[in-house]
Amino acid sequence: MPGCERVIRAPRLTAIVSSLAVCLNPATANAHTALLGIGGFWSGVAHLLTSPDQLVLLLGLAIWTSFQNMRLDARVIGTCFLAVLAGAWVGAGMIARTGLSLAPAGAALMLAVGLAGAMRLRVGAVPLISLALAAGLACGAASVDAAADVSVALFSLGGSVAAASVLSYGLLAARRLESEWGGVARRAGASWIAAIGLMMLAFSVSGHAGWG
Repeated sequence: MPGCERVIRAPRLTAIVSSLAVCLNPATANAHTALLGIGGFWSGVAHLLTSPDQLVLLLGLAIWTSFQNMRLDARVIGTCFLAVLAGAWVGAGMIARTGLSLAPAGAALMLAVGLAGAMRLRVGAVPLISLALAAGLACGAASVDAAADVSVALFSLGGSVAAASVLSYGLLAARRLESEWGGVARRAGASWIAAIGLMMLAFSVSGHAGWG
């Protein structure tokens, strides 16, 4: 009956709208504090793996690196590992003193690696390593807000291991797509990452998006 259908649908619509309101409410965004109970190291691992912005940046870096000489893979992974480790320590002091937002820098890096991968840009070791260094520092510094109640050393080590793992598996997957259609797929994925970076950059400049 039409009346019964309206009665049934109304509570469902109310539940959906309520759920969306709770998810979008800024007051509920509490920097992964529920993960602190698993210890400093694993909290660092989980924080990076549950931060979509950082994951997308690292995957974009992996796609772009896959178009370079394979001998650079280990250098990119090692650089990012050390940069995340250093970024957490540097960011802990810098952000606490200045209150600097990393959203524009993180979004700009995402846009850069996305465009470079979409264009299949081949560069030397120095530009690639430099961007890997910047990406790692940004990921490490952006995570310090979640390390307030745990050991920064263990937290940063966990984040470094997670970042290196994401890059490693991303490169392994990308390197398996060496065919013509695989190259097209990688470039298409990189273009989506660039588009996400551009949108995040616009939102961060206007003050509506965070990073970390």
